[in-house]
This record gives sequence, C-alpha cells and structure tokens, in this order.
Amino acid sequence: MGVNADNYYNFSKNIDSNALFLTPLMKENLSDEDIARLQNYKLYWDFYDGYHWDSIPDEDKPQVTENYCRAFVNKFVAFELSKGFNIKVNSEDIDSDIDAEVKTPITDFLNEVWKDNKKLKFCVNLGQEKSITGNGWIQIKYEAPGDFDDPFNEHPKGRIGVRAIPSMVVFPEYDPHDTEKLVKVTIMYPINVEQPRMFNIGSPKLTQVIYKQVYTKDRIQVIQDDVTLVDIPNKYKVIPFVHIANFPEIGKTEGLSDLTDVVPLNVELNLKKSDISEIIDYYSAPVTVVYGASIENLQRGANKIWGGLPKDGKIENLELKSDLVAANNYVDALKQTMHEVSNVPSGALGGEQAISNTSGVALQFVNMPLIDRTRIKRMCTEEGLELTNKIILLMGKMENLITMPKDMTPKDFYSNEVSFPDTLPKDTLIELQEIQMEMKQGLENRIGAMQRLGKENIPKYIKAIDKDMEEHPLVYGINPVQANNVKNVEDYPGGSNSTNNTTQPGGNLNSGLTNGTTPIEQVRKEITGQNMGLGKK
Repeated sequence: MGVNADNYYNFSKNIDSNALFLTPLMKENLSDEDIARLQNYKLYWDFYDGYHWDSIPDEDKPQVTENYCRAFVNKFVAFELSKGFNIKVNSEDIDSDIDAEVKTPITDFLNEVWKDNKKLKFCVNLGQEKSITGNGWIQIKYEAPGDFDDPFNEHPKGRIGVRAIPSMVVFPEYDPHDTEKLVKVTIMYPINVEQPRMFNIGSPKLTQVIYKQVYTKDRIQVIQDDVTLVDIPNKYKVIPFVHIANFPEIGKTEGLSDLTDVVPLNVELNLKKSDISEIIDYYSAPVTVVYGASIENLQRGANKIWGGLPKDGKIENLELKSDLVAANNYVDALKQTMHEVSNVPSGALGGEQAISNTSGVALQFVNMPLIDRTRIKRMCTEEGLELTNKIILLMGKMENLITMPKDMTPKDFYSNEVSFPDTLPKDTLIELQEIQMEMKQGLENRIGAMQRLGKENIPKYIKAIDKDMEEHPLVYGINPVQANNVKNVEDYPGGSNSTNNTTQPGGNLNSGLTNGTTPIEQVRKEITGQNMGLGKK
C-alpha cells in the first residue's frame, strides 16, 4: 500500500477511539504514561457519552444515570466559543481618521480561511475536545488542487485547511528544558490493511497495523507497520500543530479537564439515585406478609375475600414508613457540590431564576464562577488561535495565496489578536449612555464605541454611516442647512469639533431623564428652539 507524498498529512477522520488503547498492538507502541493518559481520555469521553456504569459491577438493580458531565461540558463550550471569535491584524488596525479607501487584505484572508473551514463548527469541536480531555489540538495544512473536493473551482490555487483533531491520536514531545517548546509531534493510530492473497483466492483478510505521522521542524515522515512510506523535508520549518490547554497547570504541558472533579461526584449521584429508585420500586409492588395462616388456603388475585383466619392471624403489605427525606437531602447536597466544584451555577443549566428585572451586572455576578473559569480558558485559547493564524499566514505566503506588502516587516505581517464576543446579554441602553458620555468628555471615539458594541468591519461600517449621514441628515436629527455647512462628521452638533457640543448626531438617548422627550424632539429643540418640524417657525 503506497502513500502519495502530496497527501501525507491526511489522517483518517473515522478513528475508533476505543481501539486506540484496547488493542495489544497499540499498547506495545505506547509508554505507561501515554497509556494512563489515554485511559483518562476514555473515562471522560465515556461519561460525556452517558456510559457511567461500565466500571461498576452489575448488581441487578436500577441504573439511573443523570449525565451532568455532558451538561457541564456543553455549557462550557457554549459559554466560551459558541459565538466564535474575532480577528484583528495589528498592522491593519485603524484610528479615528478613516481613510477614504479601507483595505485589510490580511484580515480578509484570515477571515476567508476560517469561513472556508466552518469556523463555528470548528469552535464547537475544539471546545468539546478541550473541555473533555483537557487538551485541544489544531492541525494546519495546505491542500493543493486535486487533494480536496472543489466542484465549483473556488480554490484554483489550493486552500489552507484547519482541523481540530482528537487528542487521543496526538503524542507530543517537548524540550526537556522548556515545556512550552514543542519539538516533535507524532500522530498515531491503528488501521486495518488488506493482506495480499495467493492467486487472489479466498476472502480478503484484514490485519491491524500502526500508522504514524511524525512531524519536526526539519522533516515529515509517514510510517506504516514500521515501514517508512514518506520522508520529506518540512519546507515550512514549523510544526503545523498547535496545542491549547483547557485549563493550565504550572509545571505541566497538559491541561486540566473540566470533568476531573465532576466524574466521582456524578458516580455517587447515580448510585444514590439508583438506591432511591430501587426503594420506590420495592414499595410500589410490595410484599404481602401473612401472620398465623397458611398461604396454601388463601386465594390470590383481585376481588378475592379471605375469611376464617386464626384469631391471632393477620395479613398486611410492607409499607414505606419514611418519605426518604435524608436520602433526598443527600442527593440535593451532591448536586450543589457538583455545581460548586465545576464552577457552573445551577441557574446556568436552566434552573428557575427570577431574572425578569435582573440587570446585566447582576446577571454577571450570578454567573461569576462560570465567567472566572471561562476567562482563564479563553486566555489559553486566544494564544493558540493567534499562533494558528500565524501558521496560516506563513503557509499562505509560501503557497502564493497571499502576498506580504513590500513596506511591511514580518513582525507586522504575522502579528494578530484574537478576541471573543461577550456571552452574557448586555443592557444596551445603559451601554449606549456610557459611550455617549465618554464621547462628550473626549474619552472615547466611534471605533472604540463600535468595538464595545460588538460591531464587525468597523472601517467600512463607519464609512457607510458617514456617507448615509451626508445623504440623509434628517434621519440622524441633523438640520440640512447645518449639514451643508460642515465638511466632516466631527463638525456636526455633538461632534468633537463642534462648538455646540451638547448632542451627538441622532440626539441624546431618552433614558427617562428628558421628561419624555424623544431623541429627535430633543435635537429639534436644540436646533430651532421649538419642538416642531425642522426649519419651521
């Protein structure tokens, strides 16, 4: 079986994770440390998938499963990465003076690459892998024309592929003196290959062998069943893999899973829930106890009448004399402990909350444990995605997908910042009022304001607003006469160059402090002195 050197980087996407360490062949190629790591990965994935009873002896009793592991992981993924991320190239950063023509070729290239790689789906896959195993791995690769399906010829020069890959197949090696320096990455997993048949007689026989891809800064190798199939130089001089720790631990190269402290508590919760279920089942079909009488003489079934019992005889059903208060209290305490150690408030999973009049600040305080943990997780994710963008630009430049401007240094070309939108809802009106006050005091500009409001493509956005403001001043509450006498938007009423700095274009926000005056009415009063149509007296 041969391997084309052009697609050496394509590993199987249909990997049976259980086969990675359950087969003796795989164990022979792993160290004890790697085996222990993969066993932890399998444990966490099993609990996420709902297999909570595999390691518990079967005692012929109810097996109740409340899968809090999946609920916690899904909440972390949604909270951290559900809205994707934004990219800012520092060399293309803008200031308060918007150029007539806004050009951001590097930012546009990165956004196009991520769009082509289904950024939101990628974020979910990466978030799941990070949260469950504690480690996320990203592979960046150039795909030449013909190596991928392109029926519409959208990528005649090829494209950059970005994939979140399973941590189970990645075996990294770090510099012993610098745990942040990645020196080697091995992708390894078992595959089934067809054995040659004599005279092509009989059914094909499949044999399991180990498949490896070995990456260093200098070389790339593909090894199958201890036979080297590909051995080529690494023309990029960089290992095309990025590691993102879920939650960092000092002195360790691996991250901490979000399920490390949850799994033991979830096991105890399931056991106690099962015990309660067994008690309820026992008393829902109770045992009948007969005192001082022979069972053979009693007819069984509904609508039967028993008589002639001995004087001291009696018949009764076993009854539950308790309402299981202690057991239920213990279960509730377990649930509360799980929420506390996982940093996921119970209300975040859909518990009942009185939030009809809860402000954004109060909502942040309620979810502060989740916000604090997510802030640290995002710190690691930002660094990893920024390095991923650098490798994307490097491959794109070397494969002639993007050109570095002649007047730009490599540092400026590769420098980028990744940020995440806020997950919790904001009080938009309060935010706008704060922005308006800061702009009046000269503490903020329109670019910063739009960044705080989560706007994208800000240069083009501002340019479109300026043009629309010139063409339709009435929509913004501006006197057309005044609009014809100013050259820049800063000269409009409320602008930074205006002598009448009492209102921004569009007027003050009606926050309840203007006695019911609407924004447009407030602007009319300031311009004409009366609440009438513009220019009328």
